[in-house]
Amino acid sequence: MTDTTAPSLWLSLPEGFTDIDLAEDPGDRMCRIVDGLDALTDAGPEQKLGIAVSAELALQAQLREGAVHISNCLVQTEEGAIVQGVFSLFLREQEQGAPGGYPQRAARELAAAWPDADVAVLDFPLGRAAVTVRDLSVPVPGTAYGLPGSGVARVRQLEALFAHPWSPHVLAVVFTTQHPDYWDGWSVLVGAAIGGISFHPPRDDTRDALPPERQDNIRKAFG
Repeated sequence: MTDTTAPSLWLSLPEGFTDIDLAEDPGDRMCRIVDGLDALTDAGPEQKLGIAVSAELALQAQLREGAVHISNCLVQTEEGAIVQGVFSLFLREQEQGAPGGYPQRAARELAAAWPDADVAVLDFPLGRAAVTVRDLSVPVPGTAYGLPGSGVARVRQLEALFAHPWSPHVLAVVFTTQHPDYWDGWSVLVGAAIGGISFHPPRDDTRDALPPERQDNIRKAFG
């Protein structure tokens, strides 16, 4: 169910991240990914189709979980290989507990739930977040995409959880890729993408355009 009370977010994503129209036909999305790969690489059609299918599978999984934003990221490595990832945002209404204590509490819960994951509390321009990185097995229904049989794909997923500063919501930032060998590069790119998220509108917006919770009530009342 869509949370109609969820607050707004503002994004400024780095080069390589392309917003995805969540209402678009999946077949059209995959065709556009393949077309984009044609401009980047001379890889064979099977490799391009595999990348497009992986991107769509990851996207569908995020949509089932209620994503409010999804971007596809295609990067060409120094060796000329094409690597792909999916960057998603979720806003979930959730009890945050004591002010300022959410990241530490969430990190403890994540470490208990996923003992094999790497869990830490990290600082970003957006605020402090509980961050986890783990490897997952994802079913691949190949027949649904015109491929023979089904299988299991191994993916690496990063999730960063931020307490929203003035509403009872948690922002979950999720990045998923089937190319963990490029993880050092992904870490830099995902960090830059998280740095482009804001709970506030751009600075050149007028004060009246800010959400009511962010307006300067004292100045407004006393001039």
